[in-house]
Amino acid sequence: MKSTPRGLIFLALSLYAFQGIAQSDHKKIDTYISQNLDEAKIIGLQVASIGEGQLVWQGSYGVKEYQGKDAINDSTLFMMASCSKPVTSLGIMKLYDQGKMDLDEDINDYLPFRIINPNYPGEIISFRMLLTHTSSLRDNWDVLDPLYTLPEGGDSPLELQSYVKDYFTEGGEYYLSEENFAEEKPGESFSYCNMGYSLLGLLIERISGKSFSQYMQEDIFQALGMTNSYWFLKEIPHDNIARPHEIAPEKEPEVLNHYGFASFPDGQLRTTATDYAQVLKLMINRGKVNGFAFLSEETVDEYLKVQYPEVAKHQALTWNYNEFDAFSYISFMPRYLFTRNIPAHSGYDPGVETYVAFDPKKKRGIIIFINSPLIERRGVRVYHVIIKKLFKEAKRST
Repeated sequence: MKSTPRGLIFLALSLYAFQGIAQSDHKKIDTYISQNLDEAKIIGLQVASIGEGQLVWQGSYGVKEYQGKDAINDSTLFMMASCSKPVTSLGIMKLYDQGKMDLDEDINDYLPFRIINPNYPGEIISFRMLLTHTSSLRDNWDVLDPLYTLPEGGDSPLELQSYVKDYFTEGGEYYLSEENFAEEKPGESFSYCNMGYSLLGLLIERISGKSFSQYMQEDIFQALGMTNSYWFLKEIPHDNIARPHEIAPEKEPEVLNHYGFASFPDGQLRTTATDYAQVLKLMINRGKVNGFAFLSEETVDEYLKVQYPEVAKHQALTWNYNEFDAFSYISFMPRYLFTRNIPAHSGYDPGVETYVAFDPKKKRGIIIFINSPLIERRGVRVYHVIIKKLFKEAKRST
């Protein structure tokens, strides 16, 4: 029988002990989430931690539908709401990385119709402005809200190019100059604008020569190994999808239909934490995923740089550095405002709440998808504890 050197025995025992600690640590966060899910009134949840630029832990909890028996698993799709925007912007930044457009070009160079702020007809609107919500375009919720396919459900029947044209060009069905455009010049004010990202989706179509969904599937998702990500319900080949829920005090949760909306590039992505982790890994690893370069380091550096510090001092290209400055977070849990200085994005739509954040210096990131919005203090508190624990899991892997 061969003898085993003492050094190898020590190493094996050390690795065993480390694995035991890691399992114990994962068990702690798993236990916390499992024990607090009902009290926080969370119907279904997916979470993930990224450490050293790699996915190190993920968990799935709850059920796809209130009082249903189908449990959430790691392959269950969640609707992203505005956490779709970093993915849409990734489509633009890939085209930029390939030299197919420039961030400061006039978007009208690529459109079949002209979009201008009628208050400043001589001023251009650039890709950079759209990506940073400084374009002077505005959301008219009197138009956007009724175009959600609630309560009937399903994808919107409206075609993207026609919808964008009708919203931004004079004479269009949804055009209203005083509501759809700011009084300030393009590039001189910040206003979060969903319709700007719908327009970016159309620009992707015009530049790539493909439909938005086709381009994202072929040029982004397939390249990044995102095998379970979709923009339209009609494209999903399975029914493993978390149903959205409305939550109200003293009432039973209301199960909503799977729905869509005309401005879909701004928030309609359905994906998993496993797939979305590829996007955060790409950012953290400066353009590389699983060893191959998808974007240049220079492009990622531009991506994460605050673009108009005098107008929007926390806003990079899509990502922002003050996600937790919102009043609700400050009033509920001020001691957990530890993520304000790292790139992040959140998403809210009927029945869903999402949050993603990452630290490019420490190479850590977190993902949280929920199919029932948080409306009570206890739920928000649990949410923040989960964020804190997810970052701990990411740190523990380094």
